[in-house]
Amino acid sequence: MTDSPINVGPLEPLLADPAITSISIDEQGVRYTRNGLTQISEFTFESDTQRWQVIEGILAACGETLSAEHPTVDCTLADGTRVHAGYAPLLMSLHKPGSE
Repeated sequence: MTDSPINVGPLEPLLADPAITSISIDEQGVRYTRNGLTQISEFTFESDTQRWQVIEGILAACGETLSAEHPTVDCTLADGTRVHAGYAPLLMSLHKPGSE
């Protein structure tokens, strides 16, 4: 996923790290799981708008959109990353292939 044109902003290093199996984004920030331990990321979004844009971009890569009329999305990116997103509150979780 890191070689794709998807704008993942501060998520880029997390997605590039093969030891990280999942990433969660919500209003509190970004968390990730590495070697079975969940950690709070030092990476942050500059604004709620940037968080929304990154989530929209990832969903667009799946051919999906998120809205009040379509408040949850479950899809899979081309690299096998499973994606779940929610509209209110705005959140997203990414599970890399092999992270089951």
